[in-house]
Amino acid sequence: MKKNNEVLSLLKSNANYRKLLSTTSITGLTQWGSFIAMLVLLSQITDNGLQLGTLWAVSGLVPIFVSFLLGGLIDRLDTKKSIVICELLKAPLYISFIIVPMLEGWSSWILFFTIRFFIGILQSLTTIARQTIIPEIVEEKNLIVANSLNFTISSSIRLIGAASGGVLITLINVNFFWILTAISFIYASIIMKTLKIDRKAMKSTERNFIKEIKVGLVAAKESVFIRYVLLFALTGGLIIGSFNLMIEQMVSNIYQIPPIGISVLYVAEGLTSVLLGYWIANNKILFKNVYRYGYIYIFMGLTWALFGFTNNIFQGSLVMIAFAFVGGFVVPFERQIMQTNIDSKLRGRIFGIWNTCSMVSMQIGALLTGVIIHYIGLRYVTLIVAILEIFLGVLFIIQFKSKRKSLDQPSQNAGLSS
Repeated sequence: MKKNNEVLSLLKSNANYRKLLSTTSITGLTQWGSFIAMLVLLSQITDNGLQLGTLWAVSGLVPIFVSFLLGGLIDRLDTKKSIVICELLKAPLYISFIIVPMLEGWSSWILFFTIRFFIGILQSLTTIARQTIIPEIVEEKNLIVANSLNFTISSSIRLIGAASGGVLITLINVNFFWILTAISFIYASIIMKTLKIDRKAMKSTERNFIKEIKVGLVAAKESVFIRYVLLFALTGGLIIGSFNLMIEQMVSNIYQIPPIGISVLYVAEGLTSVLLGYWIANNKILFKNVYRYGYIYIFMGLTWALFGFTNNIFQGSLVMIAFAFVGGFVVPFERQIMQTNIDSKLRGRIFGIWNTCSMVSMQIGALLTGVIIHYIGLRYVTLIVAILEIFLGVLFIIQFKSKRKSLDQPSQNAGLSS
């Protein structure tokens, strides 16, 4: 008997999920092109690595701490309306980037900071909302397919958006990306408005908002799986925070080639992620023995550490392929944990805490990147930021290999206690 294509079956049968993916795809494509443009813009308005890393890190600090509260806010709001409004508000913010290079010195820095600050808050809201809405529109048995497909789509977006971004920035004015991105968010708000979902804003019996957040923290503390996922958000965030800056710096300072080299590295990483993500989704790959994910985290750290010691675009591309291959197993695993090991009424808070952990460490990673470049050297950035990822991967194996914990165990509404 011919095996069913799980991906196609999910897409054919679920119109809501198709709409969610379509808006994620369109806005993601334009955002990635704009992200490359933002890196180029950042290099234009700063004079050295320390300024580069500091401005990038500081401009994301406030949204980080706001994000900690956003999960509880999402649990109390109409998820669909939240997404619609946030997507619409992003449009004028992206267009405002056109003004940044027209200013000089502190004026350009302050405007860059302000725009990224508000985009960061809105992006945090939509990221959390989109993750919490998936279990509401997809059956639990199909969550591994949905999460892996999301990773495949995001990898495809990174592949196409980054590839077109580097090429087009070489050929076309960067203002093109700000306008195109604004249009894409207007489109997304219109499509998400048509989403059909039963879940409405939750009426909480506890009116103290801070106490509601504490409930989420207690729930995270009681689940050993979620605790580790949050810790990996911190260590993985260090890598992600250095990732984009290091790609730009390696291309310009070590490989010494035009910005199209940025696209080449993103293509190598993105294409690998796309192919692997689709394979994981279609075959519902999830390691039964959870300790095996510890090896994945270790290899993620090792491959990223190796990237800083490459000497040309060919070597860099090979390392990007290896890094993407091991990393492709992480995303569906972590999403599955947070969607099935916690009460549905607390998902927003858990994703909010996870998003905060990721964003905090990403900004620290960006700041560390600038500091290490300035005081130690570009080559040592990846090695230093990857150390904690490797160390935590070892602890993960030690924690779970002896106990042989399996992902078969969790229920939909209860956390796994250690």
